[in-house]
Amino acid sequence: MKKSVFIAILALSATQVFAQSWRSNSDATLANTTGRNGFFFSPLVEYSNLDKDWNTSVGGGFGFIAGDFFIGAYGLGMADDNLLDSDFETLKMGHGGFWVGYVTPQKSALHLFTSVKAGWGAVNINVDDDFSSDDAFFAFTPEAGLEVNVFRWFRIAGTVGYRFMNGLDNSPLYNRDELEGMTGTITFRIGGFGRERNRDRWD
Repeated sequence: MKKSVFIAILALSATQVFAQSWRSNSDATLANTTGRNGFFFSPLVEYSNLDKDWNTSVGGGFGFIAGDFFIGAYGLGMADDNLLDSDFETLKMGHGGFWVGYVTPQKSALHLFTSVKAGWGAVNINVDDDFSSDDAFFAFTPEAGLEVNVFRWFRIAGTVGYRFMNGLDNSPLYNRDELEGMTGTITFRIGGFGRERNRDRWD
């Protein structure tokens, strides 16, 4: 009898601990709550300052979520040719590689979003269809901003960052200072962030 009572008390205590743990790891959204592990796919829209002119790049990425962290990969390419100092010169640029991030406190529907993109890419310059120049580089882009949990499967982040570049050769057509610069990115994260949880279940 005493053994049965002890087992019942132990099971009840374990249930309470599990409930508290579940509650502490649930995140608020505008519609419900969600967990904090899984995966996501992410369309990306990046605005960057190239030679004192803003340019748009589009791409995507994916990541695996582990608590407040995620790790994955990304790819970005310029949506249109960027004119430099001459009407005869156009620039194309793309890069991709690793993507890691830290997001907190996800208990709140609105919270901090930080990430670093680090990858390899190439720049192509065309001059009047008679001359072209290609160059490879390594890009490192830290960023920080705010993210909102819209639904348990959908989150939107807006960030400001800076793209550092290394490996570009000297060229009479451009220099690194024209390609490095501030970035602004809209990140749409779509995926399985965890099981749906009833907000009233643990209140």
